[in-house]
Amino acid sequence: MTDSATPESSAAIPTLSSDESDKKPLDELTSAEVAEYLQQNPDFFMGQDDLLMSLSLPHQRGSAISLYERQLMLLRERNDELKQRLNRLISVAHDNDRLFDSSRRLVLALIESRDLEQVTETLRDGLENDFGVEFHALILFNKEPVESPVRTENPDIANSVLGELLVNLNGGQKVVCGRLAEKELEFLFPNDHPNIGSVALSPLNFPDSVGVVALGSRDENHFRASMGNLFLGYLSDVLCRVLSRFI
Repeated sequence: MTDSATPESSAAIPTLSSDESDKKPLDELTSAEVAEYLQQNPDFFMGQDDLLMSLSLPHQRGSAISLYERQLMLLRERNDELKQRLNRLISVAHDNDRLFDSSRRLVLALIESRDLEQVTETLRDGLENDFGVEFHALILFNKEPVESPVRTENPDIANSVLGELLVNLNGGQKVVCGRLAEKELEFLFPNDHPNIGSVALSPLNFPDSVGVVALGSRDENHFRASMGNLFLGYLSDVLCRVLSRFI
């Protein structure tokens, strides 16, 4: 009596794909494929309460936590991150409001100045008290020595010292920021140059090249080439218009 051939009986291997050609044994599935399947089937855990309760994830403290606890932890971490970002945005907004108010006060005070002496006093008071600028210089160019409350220098001497800086400024660059050479610092800040680490320099070009305004800091990284320079460019524009009434 011969045994009749019968197909080998085996349980079907579960898969995560409904396409027969794509079926793959579970032990060959990658974590990326499992993740993709769960993303494509967001209702997978519906009615799977026992499975959810049995799942546990390793925790950095060494103990296991449930999937729900892990999700809750991630939500809390994300919530904390969003709160920090919101607080930073609020802080930046407050700083911008303060900067706008201080700029407005300084501009109005400069416009109301009656002479060069008042211009220099107003500029010094605003930069030091409202903006916390450590060092500042307002220099006008004039070929002939003149008696003035504003420091005046011969433009030829200024060109010989500042050289390329003035070329860049007169060529359209609104502000130059960064660390300067020692001779440039000595020219801009004769009494304070040993203490200055970085500088922001802007031209006074209305109606012509009449001078420069410079801000200095002890911090070498305070004024950087990559930083925004909108304020100093705006201040130099205002100073040009104000000074044109007195020079």
